Amino acid sequence: MLYNFFVSGTGAAGVAQTIANAAVKRFNIVGEAAALVSSLTYKLKVIYRSFDGDFSWTDLGGAILDLGQLILTFIPAGKITNVIAFLWDMSTIL
Repeated sequence: MLYNFFVSGTGAAGVAQTIANAAVKRFNIVGEAAALVSSLTYKLKVIYRSFDGDFSWTDLGGAILDLGQLILTFIPAGKITNVIAFLWDMSTIL
């Protein structure tokens, strides 16, 4: 998971910023970008720590669902399927 985050050293904040920027554009999130970045950064770290650093590709689905549920708190009118599809599109950095 999070190839950029864990392999190339981009960091959780960089990955979170990229996801948040794309989410703001795609879902027209207004005024909450900083809060979304902060929440995503925290969630990415929690997900990684929950696997004790032994994260495998088979865990990616659960991680995408967790991130999707978090993003839904910022776009309550959105559908989970749209958010998951968005995150799947973002999987090149995940």
